[in-house]
Formats: sequence, structure tokens, C-alpha cells
Amino acid sequence: MNLFIHAVLYTFYLLLFLWFIFKWKFFETETISRKHFAFFFLLKVAAGICLTLIYTFYYTDPTKADIYRYFNDSKIISQVLFQNARCWLKIMSGFGAYDKDAFSYLVHTQYFSHTSADAATDNTFIIRLNVLLNYLSLSNIFINTLFFNFFCFIGLTGLFKSLLKYFRTTPHLLCIPIYLLPSVVFWSSGLLKESLLFTCLGLGIYLLTSFNKILPRIVSLAFILLLLFIKPVVFLCLITAGGIYLTLQLFLIEETSFSKRRTGAVVICFWLIAVYVLAFKSSSLCEKIIDKRNEFTSLALQENTGSLIDTQILSSNCSSLISVLPSAFVNSILRPFIWEKNNAFKFLFAFEDFAFLVLLLYLLIRYFKLPEKEKLLPAVFFLTFSLLNYLIIGLTVPVTGAIVHYRVIASPFLLLGLLWFISLEKKISDK
Repeated sequence: MNLFIHAVLYTFYLLLFLWFIFKWKFFETETISRKHFAFFFLLKVAAGICLTLIYTFYYTDPTKADIYRYFNDSKIISQVLFQNARCWLKIMSGFGAYDKDAFSYLVHTQYFSHTSADAATDNTFIIRLNVLLNYLSLSNIFINTLFFNFFCFIGLTGLFKSLLKYFRTTPHLLCIPIYLLPSVVFWSSGLLKESLLFTCLGLGIYLLTSFNKILPRIVSLAFILLLLFIKPVVFLCLITAGGIYLTLQLFLIEETSFSKRRTGAVVICFWLIAVYVLAFKSSSLCEKIIDKRNEFTSLALQENTGSLIDTQILSSNCSSLISVLPSAFVNSILRPFIWEKNNAFKFLFAFEDFAFLVLLLYLLIRYFKLPEKEKLLPAVFFLTFSLLNYLIIGLTVPVTGAIVHYRVIASPFLLLGLLWFISLEKKISDK
């Protein structure tokens, strides 16, 4: 009976989300039809089902699968509402969550609070969101995944619409990095942080760049700030790329004197904060990154993980971190190599990455063109954001199996940034 009810509920929500795609003005564009958007969404739905099935029937230990660790903890917290509403409010708000009465419920969770609570990750937000979704899904992981699919798809579509003005002649080309990269489709379609990262990044950029009114910009900042509660390092990469963008805008874009002074004031404030952080917090940041890397290494050694790249345990100082910078870039961008001994899943992701990089190299050699000034700035922003994420992933994750998962937040932005340096307009017009 439960299976039947969940199937009916899943079908209802799926049809509801498709109805939104065909009726909501947000999904209306002049260049891409709603049928295309529906296809892209159903592609994510299929990927979400596959990912959940793989973690259910292939990787059968739920204590080692992030989607189940988030989901199982959320089911425990969902029940607290019916046992002690006051403790539930403490847990969900974060105020008093570790008081004795509330913690008596949290003690039964495995993953609600990350062991080191470092700057690299945070698990509580995604678990709390699952808690709320459980009341709509009757605590069904497939239905929660469907909601994540739709949230992520809204964010990706917001990103698509915010960039469409730069790709008027090649709108379908823009669909590739946003909707069609296989690893991105797969890893952003489950109960994973990447789904929420794309949601917040896409909507934050869309609301910030597509509206001049105050309210949408305030909401956009709220989405960007949510990154702090999902994956703080992505937030740091974003504001760093934003600071570089504003600095270049100050010198490259001709503005009115008032607008230029305003931009200049923002840039100065940003870099003063950055200098402060580097001067007084750099050692702490290095320690947290190294702690995260060592934690990955120790866990991989303990479980005899076959995809461990580096077994070295680093000392907690910035110099040891600097020593692994070159290998960090190589590992995060290029690994796993297709000739390495991998299982079927890792080989597919390795082959995709190899084909992706070869295609990029070919396009840059064959169709390279320096973008116009107004396109150069967003190109630099996306490239900076992407490369910073690659760097952080390489520094913190010495396991190729985890790298192929985490770098999906970087690869579409790398391709987006490079698309501005690739001119296909003449080739398309010749056809």
C-alpha cells in the first residue's frame, strides 16, 4: 500500500512540475521552446532515479552514501515534530539544537553535524531541507529527489536566461554546459549538495543580473548567502571571482562618474576585507583545508579505497599546502586518467572528462577569438570561479572517486567561460 501511495504521489508531483514548465512565464524564452525545457527536466528526473537506484542496490551500505546519510538523519528529525515540537524548532532553527533536550534526539543521527564542521562543507542545511520535504513526500527518498531535481532545474534555467543575451546567435550551444554535460546531469540530480549549489548559484546570478529593482537583488543576495550553509568554500570562490570582476569593471568599462565611484567603493571595501582575511585568517584557513584533506586521506586508508591518489598526511601550515598546489590542479582537472584501473562508473567519468578537455582544446585552437570588452568580464568571472573550485577540490580531495563528483560544480563554468573565446557564428551562418 505504501508503495502505491508513494507512486501516486511521485506521479502527481512530476506532472505538477511539468505543468509549471509549460505554464510558468519563467520558462518562456524566444529561442528555446518549453518542450526542450521539459526534455531537459525529464533527463534530470531519469538521472535522479538512476543515482538513487545505484546507491540503493549497488553501493548497499547506506552509512557510506551521502544521499542516505542525509535522508536517514532527516527522517529521525521529522519524527521529532510529533514527539516534541519545541525540540524540533530548536533543531530546525539551530538555536539551542545542542541543548540537552534537543540533543537527546540528535544523538541518534549519524551525519547531522560534520565531525570537524570545517570551512569545506556543512551538512545541516541539506538535512533540514529534507526534513521539510518529508512532510510532503511521506518520507520517500525518490520524491525528495524529484523536488531537488526541480529546484536545481529552476536554478539552471535562471543561469541560462541570465546568459542568453550573450548567445543570441548560438542559444543551443549554451544548453550544453548548463543542461547536457553527463556528469553534471548525474551528480546534480540526487539528494546531494550540488543540486542546491546550482539552485542558489543560478537564481542568485539571474536575479542579480536580470533585474534593476531592489527586491530581486536582495533575494539574489539571500540565495548567494545560502551557499555559506551548503558549501562555504563555493561561497568563498564566488565572492573572490566577484571581486576580480568588479575590479576589472572599474578599469575596463566606461561608466558615468557616479556609477564608477560606486563600483570603486565596492571594490575597495571588498579588497580591504580580503586583505584582512589573508592577513589574520590565512593560517586558520590553511589548517581547515589541510584538516579536510587529511580526513579524506585517513578515511580512504582506513577503508582501503582503491582510488586514493596521495597517502601523505600534511602538517597544518600553509607551506605544506603550497607544496601540493601543482598536483592539486592536475588531479582535479585531469584525474582519473582513462588508462588508470577504474570500475565501470569511474571509467565513464574519466572518458567524459578526457573527451570534454579534447573538445575544448580543439574548439579553442580552431575557433579562438578574443571576446568583446562587455563579454570579457563575464568570461573572466566564470573562469576564475571555475579554476578556484578546481583548486580547492584538488587541495582537499585526494580521492579520484570523490573528485569526479565534486568537480561538477566547476566544469560547466569552465566551459561557459571558454565559450566566450570560441566564435562559431561564422560557421553557423555559412550553413
